Amino acid sequence: MDRESTAPSARRSRRTEGTRVGGRAERVVSAVLSATHEELGRVGYGALRVEDVAARSGVAKTTIYRRWPTKAELVAASLRAANEEQAPPDTGTLRGDLLAVVMGAVRMSQTPTGRGIVRMLQTERADPEVEAISRALRDRSRQVRRALVERGVARGELPADVDTELVLDLIFGAIYARLVHRGEDVSEDYAAAAIDTVLAGARAGAARLPEAPRRP
Repeated sequence: MDRESTAPSARRSRRTEGTRVGGRAERVVSAVLSATHEELGRVGYGALRVEDVAARSGVAKTTIYRRWPTKAELVAASLRAANEEQAPPDTGTLRGDLLAVVMGAVRMSQTPTGRGIVRMLQTERADPEVEAISRALRDRSRQVRRALVERGVARGELPADVDTELVLDLIFGAIYARLVHRGEDVSEDYAAAAIDTVLAGARAGAARLPEAPRRP
């Protein structure tokens, strides 16, 4: 058994929360989550083994299990950490913010790890654990994107009654249909054109929130 397993500080930091910035615990967490991310891209969720994560990260398997008792927790933490590394942009305009988010997602999806994770989320969604992880990631991404549109509304770039969900669906639905479903490249010009088209329609009042039904 390694010394970390008997140290009081290790028992207090079973999870990623509370790790000392720049300390050994943080380095362990970073190494394990990075290795998990790479293994996901290489073999997907079903074939991922904690033994391989341990070998890639150089961290003992027992240490990994102490922090993340199940594979689902480990994978969720890895994908959440990768997602949170990308701070929400603030370019000064809604168009610039949306373009930065779109192109960040495009660049990530074109890396070997990104392609592997996209493939995993597509082919292994029938697994309840994968679906739960995927849903949590979607909710987090949606929350960040919704905040960008709401900030644009506050700056007067879109009408106050704009349907935020419709704006996001039209932009990101077009991007992911081309990128994921058809397997085609998404250039910055294409992304900018999609964003400009949707925002122009929204500014013209074509994406208003539906009115509440009137009572008889």
